[in-house]
Amino acid sequence: MRKTFKKLAAVALASAMTLSSSVMASAATMNVYVRKWTQTSSTNTYEGTVTPNPFGLNPVVKVKGVTSGMTYKAALEKAESVGLNTTWDKKNPNYLTSVGYKNFLWENNGANHNVNKDDKGNTIGAIWKGDSWMWYTGKDLYYDVAKYPNTTLGETYVPAGLTDSSEFSMVLSYDHSEFSWGTPATEDNQ
Repeated sequence: MRKTFKKLAAVALASAMTLSSSVMASAATMNVYVRKWTQTSSTNTYEGTVTPNPFGLNPVVKVKGVTSGMTYKAALEKAESVGLNTTWDKKNPNYLTSVGYKNFLWENNGANHNVNKDDKGNTIGAIWKGDSWMWYTGKDLYYDVAKYPNTTLGETYVPAGLTDSSEFSMVLSYDHSEFSWGTPATEDNQ
């Protein structure tokens, strides 16, 4: 009877250990790359150049403890512990508005330039110029801007099935774009 009890206790302990290890979430590492993209065509908003500076071609940070079921926004918020600070829009909290790292702080911004008004003071055209944060998965710093995901960081989940040894990557892209609308003035008056 004593042997049977010991065997049952061993089986129960082994089952509990197996169950608890399968319930625990595995924590992967997310590599975060940062690039700057600048539009080079006044007629094609998808034509531009990439500058992987000032951070180079390596990940800016490696975020540990990322689990399946977590959004990219939540994973980026964990990056604060390794020096990458993010700010999110107050009205639309899934939108990234600034990224700070070491002595760099890049913020979304934009304004109309070459503003043209009619005789009544109504704006009839301008050239909008601005910078904003975009993102995509992977680590290709020369990725095509026309293929950005059509979702926000707060609505998109990191890969499923992550394990403790999993590593995956994403790129934050600080993009400068310009486009004209209506009939802009011939000179910049802003």
